[in-house]
Amino acid sequence: MTASEAFLLPESQGYPNTPTYAYDCGADTPLVIDNGSHSLRAGWATDSDPRLQFDNIIAKYRGGGKAKQMDAMLVGNDVHIGGLNSNSKSAFEAGVVFNAATLEITLDYVFSKLGIDTDTVAHPILMTETLCNPAYSRRLVSELLFEGYGIPSVVYGVDALFSYYQNNGSFDAGIVVDAGNVATHMIPLYDGRGRLQYAKRLGIGGQYLSDYMLKLLQFKYPTFPHRVTSEQTQGFVQNHTYVSLDYTQELRGLRDPKAVTAQTHVIQFPFTTKVADAIDPAEAALHLQKRKEQGKRLQEQAMRMREEKLIEKEANLASMQELAAEKDKEAGSVFRRHLHAAGFETEAELDSAIKTTELAVKRSRNRMEGIEEPEEKVIPTFPLVDVPDSELTDEQKKDKRRQRLMKAGWDARERTRIAKEEEKKREEALARQDEERRNADPIAWLDENRNKRQILLNRIYARIRRKAKLTDRRSKESQQRMRNIASLAAEEVPIKRKRGGNNEDTFGADDDDWGIYREISKEDDSDEDNDATELAKLDQVLLTHDPEFVPENPFDGGRPFSNTVIYHLAHGTHAVDLTEPAIQSQIHLNVERIRVPELLFQPSIVGLDQAGLVETLDEMLKRFDAGQQAKMVQNIFLTGGTSLLKNMAERIEADIRAVQPFQSTIRVTRAKDPVLDPWRGAAKWASASSPSEFQASGVTRAMYDEMGHDYLIEHSMSNAAVPR
Repeated sequence: MTASEAFLLPESQGYPNTPTYAYDCGADTPLVIDNGSHSLRAGWATDSDPRLQFDNIIAKYRGGGKAKQMDAMLVGNDVHIGGLNSNSKSAFEAGVVFNAATLEITLDYVFSKLGIDTDTVAHPILMTETLCNPAYSRRLVSELLFEGYGIPSVVYGVDALFSYYQNNGSFDAGIVVDAGNVATHMIPLYDGRGRLQYAKRLGIGGQYLSDYMLKLLQFKYPTFPHRVTSEQTQGFVQNHTYVSLDYTQELRGLRDPKAVTAQTHVIQFPFTTKVADAIDPAEAALHLQKRKEQGKRLQEQAMRMREEKLIEKEANLASMQELAAEKDKEAGSVFRRHLHAAGFETEAELDSAIKTTELAVKRSRNRMEGIEEPEEKVIPTFPLVDVPDSELTDEQKKDKRRQRLMKAGWDARERTRIAKEEEKKREEALARQDEERRNADPIAWLDENRNKRQILLNRIYARIRRKAKLTDRRSKESQQRMRNIASLAAEEVPIKRKRGGNNEDTFGADDDDWGIYREISKEDDSDEDNDATELAKLDQVLLTHDPEFVPENPFDGGRPFSNTVIYHLAHGTHAVDLTEPAIQSQIHLNVERIRVPELLFQPSIVGLDQAGLVETLDEMLKRFDAGQQAKMVQNIFLTGGTSLLKNMAERIEADIRAVQPFQSTIRVTRAKDPVLDPWRGAAKWASASSPSEFQASGVTRAMYDEMGHDYLIEHSMSNAAVPR
């Protein structure tokens, strides 16, 4: 069976797999088309079910290859089979027809699949339309049907009213709630017909819920490795969401990890796991042997390089020693000339270089021979520091100044080292005392550390709150800060008079002048770095000795991420490895299961300036008197694909009961088949139930030519005919 034949009903239901035009009906049998923005259903009025049902979209398929096939138009489910969903388009925009060319391709497909092989369609057509369909949209459809297909007549009707007619037969007092794909319409019924002048529209339908589900998942999983399509999110809404009977209470309950686990549905997307290639043992041994040989060659090469460097250092040491020996053999001026030629400024610099090179050569030689020697601390000497200047030459005076600077640096480093050693000894002593207290009374020791940590946390959080308040210009702290700054700006600064007559600004010469800045900068009194270090130490101690301790670091945003509600909602209540491909390809639906359908009742969740479904119903009911309201709330009828959401009827009944008088009788029912009942009701109305009304409601070709393209004959199932 081909893809197009899959739309036809099997022979077991009484229809041939390939229907013929002669088999179906006569020329006067109405053709019923439920032209929805999401799905199109078509068939003869004498059928019990539509013969065709498919998504109301089309896509162009471009043939490739050397054959250069011609472009083909795919319609309905063929678009999904061909994988062209991203390139598909619809004849609808915001729930109304706006593209007649796309609709023409769809109708060509419908008529051909119904077996109509004549040049024109010689059947009256009953076509559904949305509530308050614009005249321009109806004009496009009428022009296409009369001018393109030559139909004898067309009747337009509201799909929600046909669904009510299919389930109830007559129009008693009640309310029709049509939760469709683009919007939700509410139509009051009274005195045997729909009161369309009081109808209401909520701009949220199944498509909006799917788009909102997609946005929530994109925000929840910003690095999700797969592309989540709108068709997939539509399936999530249909199969996993439900209308909450107490949204606020359920939302609060999700703070409990057990409630999150019970609420979560896990969607696993396809993933690939990297499998390590199996290695032959012989090949692995050969590879290991090659690595060992390569390592040995590198070691030999490094040894040769060390020997070459050692030889170079020894030659350099010998040349410096020969230069030092020339001091006793050559005149002073000749020695200094040779010294400068070798790159040394003074004799002391030469002696220092000789000592350093000797030590480096000794260490290198011992390392090569495998001799371990204790580290010797080299204490520099500064022989000229204590020698009076009168006993020194000009060159030695320069050396003395340099040695004095070197000695000052050495002394400073020694003081720092000694202070660190003393601090280390003090910390070790405190650690020993702390360990003794822990061994003596572990419970009291744990309580002491918990209290210390809590005091530290309180100080940190107080600083964080103080900084937050300083950013709020309405807070007392921020206002006090501004008053201090304004006082500083208005304060008269004392001025001193110089002899030359110029004024001198002496502000800051006195330490008290800076008191205002200390008052302004109170929020910086505590050392954040010290607090963070101390908190880390206490956390480490408690993690080691307190089994019930859960770290909470305010510098890292509070509790660990695996203990947060966000982590529980996105990845489950147990810590998992987020680098695993299977975990990365999972979607956890929990809060979305109730949040997405809640848009129908609280559009303000996403910032829509609209009233919710029940609030709109209550506003519509206020247009009628108390007696009429009492009758209408006893027959609230739900239809449309979105009404299939679980608990929707129960939620509407509970919310309507809350706004109606005490002990009001409220009854909310749903269509037996909210998706197909509009077509079935239209077929029922066009055939046996009231053929005379159907015939009288048709716009003929003569009326079309005389009255205009958007002419409409009003009837019990139609929109209101607005006079031009």
